[in-house]
Amino acid sequence: MHKTLLELTGNVDRAARRLTTGYQAEELYAFRVNSRRIRSILKHIDSHRSRSYRKTWGGFAAVTNEARDWDVFLSTIEEVLSPEQCSEFAQLNSEQIQHSHVAVVEMLNTMHWRRHLEEWVHYLDRAEEDIPPAQEQSAALDQALVNAHAVLANALAIDDDHTWHKFRIAVKEVRYVADASRGDPDREQYLPDLIESCKQVQSLLGDWHDTVVQLNLLDELESAPIHSLLHEMIVERKQMFLAQTREMLARHPVCSL
Repeated sequence: MHKTLLELTGNVDRAARRLTTGYQAEELYAFRVNSRRIRSILKHIDSHRSRSYRKTWGGFAAVTNEARDWDVFLSTIEEVLSPEQCSEFAQLNSEQIQHSHVAVVEMLNTMHWRRHLEEWVHYLDRAEEDIPPAQEQSAALDQALVNAHAVLANALAIDDDHTWHKFRIAVKEVRYVADASRGDPDREQYLPDLIESCKQVQSLLGDWHDTVVQLNLLDELESAPIHSLLHEMIVERKQMFLAQTREMLARHPVCSL
């Protein structure tokens, strides 16, 4: 886990440095994914310091949520609208899009962020004492698997946005903990398959969740014909992605190992 945390921190630092010179959607994605994986690992390091850092990482991630939502939305409309319609949508919402991007760049240029990263790197220099031994890491994966099974059963039974979102988070948890557990000789024979199955389900549920966010965002925007058209299209995409997820789970239930 310690080696993984070091690698993830390097990835976050590189993405953050590039973002401070100008907003780039792909760098924000790298920043968010690697930050999320750090937080997932910290969840299984039971110490006051790890809990404090997990909360701080979450605070920085929250500032990036709006920018990421807009980035994904703009990518989606390129799939479903004509270039002229995309231009119309971007122009209508240019102020909000720009505001979300500026917020990210400004955050990463603050002393608060720089101090956090400096203290975090210092923590990692002595964090090995907090890292649970192999048997505890194995238990963390077992617990993540048990939780995913329970959350999936709930999602299939209740079948609403909230329960499917909780399952999406549970799948991420399994994947990240499994990834951090690589090197465990007792599990290495099936960890790659487990991680790959999580990736597949996570990808579909990620697409589904994007539509949920986009529908909520559309509800907040001013009324416009292009927004009404998008709403109809995204409702269809939402139904499609969830149907594909159910089909995949029927063939190959995630976390069945």
